[in-house]
Amino acid sequence: MNNKTIYKDAPEYCGYYFDLIQSDDLFSEFEKSKELTLNVFELISPELENYSYLSNKWTIKEVFRHIIDMERIFAYRAFRFSRFDETELSGVEENDYIEKVKQTDVKLSDLQEEYLAVRNSTIWIYRNIKPEMLDFKGTANKQPYTARTLGFAMIGHNIHHCNFIKTKYLNQ
Repeated sequence: MNNKTIYKDAPEYCGYYFDLIQSDDLFSEFEKSKELTLNVFELISPELENYSYLSNKWTIKEVFRHIIDMERIFAYRAFRFSRFDETELSGVEENDYIEKVKQTDVKLSDLQEEYLAVRNSTIWIYRNIKPEMLDFKGTANKQPYTARTLGFAMIGHNIHHCNFIKTKYLNQ
């Protein structure tokens, strides 16, 4: 990202995700990361869907499930903050979420369809957020965020996991 001022409106760990993003154009980056993710889905053969590069790591389908779950959570937080909601929101334990919903029996094509539905819904949420609504600072998991920082965090989080699938799971 070119605009480094956004870094101050999010927890420090988000800086890593922000650094993965090429521009400051939220909608363009939502679309680019969506295309990246769809391309990664297409790289997965049926033999690799339930593959994990180490025994204690998530499978490829679980990584996609995680991307979807976290986008839902981040989008919900962004929606609440864009409505100037001051209620502190709780955190989540990502490993517990994956553990509760093992993905070996779900079809990869269903995960892809769900990803598209969630991403398109997220884009619609952001289309209806006025510029002044993007920068209301709320708290989630005891950390400060704005709808803007959550949008870019979603994008960077998505890119991170797609890159991880390509390097760790597919050796690209």
